[in-house]
Amino acid sequence: MVIASGTDVVATTGTTLVTTSKIENQSLKTDFSNLKLVLAASGTTAQGLVNSTLRGLPVGGITINSNATFAIAGEWLVKNELIFTKGKLFVDKSTVIPGKLGYQGTTPLAGKDDSYVNGRIFILSTLPASQAHTFPIGNNAGYFPAQLTITTADAINGVGMEVVTQNPGFATAIGDIKEIFTDHFWEITAGTTGTLSKPGLAALSKNGTDLFFTGNGDAIVLEMSSTNQQNNLEGEVADPYYKSTKSMSATAKTLALAKSDVISVKIHKLITPGEDEKNDVLFIEGIDSFPENEVLLIDRWGKEVASWKSFENYPQPATSAQSNFDFNKLDIGNYVCVVKYLRKGKEEILKQYIVVLK
Repeated sequence: MVIASGTDVVATTGTTLVTTSKIENQSLKTDFSNLKLVLAASGTTAQGLVNSTLRGLPVGGITINSNATFAIAGEWLVKNELIFTKGKLFVDKSTVIPGKLGYQGTTPLAGKDDSYVNGRIFILSTLPASQAHTFPIGNNAGYFPAQLTITTADAINGVGMEVVTQNPGFATAIGDIKEIFTDHFWEITAGTTGTLSKPGLAALSKNGTDLFFTGNGDAIVLEMSSTNQQNNLEGEVADPYYKSTKSMSATAKTLALAKSDVISVKIHKLITPGEDEKNDVLFIEGIDSFPENEVLLIDRWGKEVASWKSFENYPQPATSAQSNFDFNKLDIGNYVCVVKYLRKGKEEILKQYIVVLK
């Protein structure tokens, strides 16, 4: 379908248009603000959404449920809903008028492994306090969404994100970084100024990272600013994402995942001496990397029950009666485990409540 230059086309409220092929708009008089556009190509030949004018074309909503990818050329602004059922929207920046996709709705977006935006999408709306927008983005290799919180000030001109493959210069030599995930990165475009008014936390998809994060090293989020400053935003698991625990800078430009050279020490909370060969003994995750350590086990009355210097985890599965302590002798109840260890010459202390069950 081609809407010729000068043609007056205005969709009335409640109008739905289902298309299986290309739509091209050449008219400045076209208004799809009340239109729900359904992309439903049955074949696999790529189709297109083309806006040949220099004015952004508003459309009430877009649902893609298509066997074919729809390539976006020119500027399209989705006012209310953008629904991904099947198929991809490819934002084509190589056309005469480069593709640009904006979303102004207040319903959180959700892509899928087989349905997402291949390219950059701008979000021009806010969600209730503390709720982050999902950018349903990926590239030819897969779906790799991200989450950011967008402020009212930033929503005016929009915040864009895109999955890219070129490393802008992330380096392991900066900070406690063991290795950088280089399959893909997440690029941010902050409105017209390149500056975020009140940057928050970032969450990056775990998709495709399983092999990379096998072994020692915690997942962290890295930021490269527009001035080429690399910042470690640290990180935590927030399935299905890795989420930073530090806020981005106002000039954040590219985000990456990396493996920290810092190894976490975690005390397992349960001891169940018995015959099932599970949780039979005290287990302290990561402690084997810090041989200069001291471990205390204290009962609920504050009495020391056991102590170890240079504690090493027992083999698993373990027997309850080890060479230097019989965990079977522990009474049922609550205990406190205190771990002191040296990390790069500095003492760190970790405390954890432990429950003994039999």
